Amino acid sequence: MDGTLLVECLVATPADSTDLRSECWSFALDQRAFGPRRLLVAFADEDGRFRGLAHTERTDPPELALAACLEVYGATTGAAIAFCDEAVVDGPPAEGLAEAFAVARAVAEEAGVRLVDWMACDDQLFRSARLALFPDVPYWEPLP
Repeated sequence: MDGTLLVECLVATPADSTDLRSECWSFALDQRAFGPRRLLVAFADEDGRFRGLAHTERTDPPELALAACLEVYGATTGAAIAFCDEAVVDGPPAEGLAEAFAVARAVAEEAGVRLVDWMACDDQLFRSARLALFPDVPYWEPLP
């Protein structure tokens, strides 16, 4: 990477009634529509009402792309879910998932946004970091 990321944003119209709390699974299934090796961040109000999204190429480490999406979209409140096009293997979550999710949550928190979940998605599977790590916490509620 040459140090420059192109971040594209879409903003929901007032007529959009998408509830990210229940529609996040559709976003996970459709994130590849933005192209391979992308990071997509969907933004919502605290009550789950979808406000828009930002997407860019996936970086290494991926939280750089997350930070770029947060900055360009300009959200300073509310919640977000990140969808990262990365390999997902059937079976237990990858080692290091808790640390990676904690880093991503800290990046979002620094911008004033609560990161609800980090979903790893490929063309066949997706995995919610939140559900893998915090299965007993209701999905949209703040994490400990």
